[in-house]
Amino acid sequence: MLNFKKANIIFIIIFLSMILIEVYLPFSQLLYLLPLFLWFLILFFGSKNICSQFYTKVKCSSEDKSKLHLTFDDGPHPETTPEILKILKKYNQKAVFFCIGKNIEQYPEIVKQIVNEGHAIGNHSYSHSYYFDFFATTKVIAELEKNNQLIKELTGKDCKIFRPPYGVTNPNIAKAVKNLNMQVIGWSIRSLDTVKDKKQVLKRLQKAKAGDIILFHDIKAQTPEILDEFFRYHLKDADLH
Repeated sequence: MLNFKKANIIFIIIFLSMILIEVYLPFSQLLYLLPLFLWFLILFFGSKNICSQFYTKVKCSSEDKSKLHLTFDDGPHPETTPEILKILKKYNQKAVFFCIGKNIEQYPEIVKQIVNEGHAIGNHSYSHSYYFDFFATTKVIAELEKNNQLIKELTGKDCKIFRPPYGVTNPNIAKAVKNLNMQVIGWSIRSLDTVKDKKQVLKRLQKAKAGDIILFHDIKAQTPEILDEFFRYHLKDADLH
């Protein structure tokens, strides 16, 4: 599988080979732009596709094929998260909530409720900044450590799982999670509950099967209703419990 280190080695070899060829067979230096463009394209794809494993190891599906693995990002939310917890209890389902640190500070009681009802908490950065992908490694580490501390203070447990904001990985994020010995969690099904309407989301969820890690968000008003309908019509048929 192609990763960041291998890609760099390959393109260094290509550039050195081109330099050597040019000594004996001169060509336009504009040709150097072609591998450079391909290199940037591969780096971009590796960053945007969390399950490419390009920069770091990412868990995108579970070895446990007996059930669905539900995950919720961006909370806790004062209204939506409690509604989701009610639905999870109704259908006897467990989930992982990847929480943002600044939201944890605002709604600590909801985090306690999540844990008390048997769910897990994951790290989704402290700020979820639009510029998170451009942070230096030291700043990424600081964000993760700050959120880990908040989680431990409320739950009494060390947090070892992390989902990057926007699902983007890069060398700095990879170094940070390695430094903190954290596992990056991706997904095999992205519900798109933040951008699609209920009908479109439910259609996407029809392909869900045991072992899948499904990405939801507990900040959108429509998500509890989507979740309830998904469980009602698909959980029993798929024998996923």
